[in-house]
Amino acid sequence: MKQKNKDMKQLIQIQELFSVPVYKTKLQLNNDKMSKYCVELSKQDKGRVISNSGGWQSNALEGSHLILNDLFLNIEKHSNEFANFIKLSSPLHISHLWININGYKDFNWPHLHNQCLISGVYYIRTPKNCGSIFFDNPAYDTMQFDWNEKDLKEKNCYTSAKWWLPSEEGLLYIFPSWLRHSVTPNLNKKEKRISISFNVVNKG
Repeated sequence: MKQKNKDMKQLIQIQELFSVPVYKTKLQLNNDKMSKYCVELSKQDKGRVISNSGGWQSNALEGSHLILNDLFLNIEKHSNEFANFIKLSSPLHISHLWININGYKDFNWPHLHNQCLISGVYYIRTPKNCGSIFFDNPAYDTMQFDWNEKDLKEKNCYTSAKWWLPSEEGLLYIFPSWLRHSVTPNLNKKEKRISISFNVVNKG
């Protein structure tokens, strides 16, 4: 009987059914030059309000932006690497890009990106206490009620309704467009957070 129980224990497994991938890499680009360019563009474009509360979000960038070209090339390169890793069809290309400039207490509401495959953000300027990016578990709404704090021994990738990653200059994040995300307020009273967000689609 003891041997049988031992064999039964050896058969127990944790099978991970659904995983949410977030691709992360550090780029070596001229962020100072790009930062100044983004600020200059903000003086020429009234911008728009979509997920942003306060701050300035540009309209979709069109035409030539030579100062940002190395970033655009890196976005497409890493988006295709991400797609190959998770077995999405490729090649992929950028469909939309826009600039975000967030001052004191500016933030982005939880949102997702429709009509594309993957999305992402690149951080150009991230002063101290400028906020972090948060990702919602796809089961977020249910987990808020049924898996609340008192039920958790530890917050981890299985038990967390929400997970954050740092906003850090030079970081590029790429993730599925259906993954809901938000950005917490910039609490730096003097400096602004600057980033470029994007959507990527299949060339076919």
